[in-house]
Amino acid sequence: MSMMSKGFLWLLLVLNIILIGFLISMNNMAAMWMMAIIMLLDSIGSLFAVYRK
Repeated sequence: MSMMSKGFLWLLLVLNIILIGFLISMNNMAAMWMMAIIMLLDSIGSLFAVYRK
C-alpha cells in the first residue's frame, strides 16, 4: 500500500469526503454507489502496489 501514488490517495480522500456528504444529506443510494467505487479503486490500487515490485 505504501507504493501507491500520492495523487491516487488524494483521490480516495476526496471520494470519501463526498461519501460523507451523501450520508449527511440522506442520499443513501448515491452513498452506496460511492462506497462501491471507493472499494473498487482501493482494491485495484492495492493490487498494483503489490505486483509493482
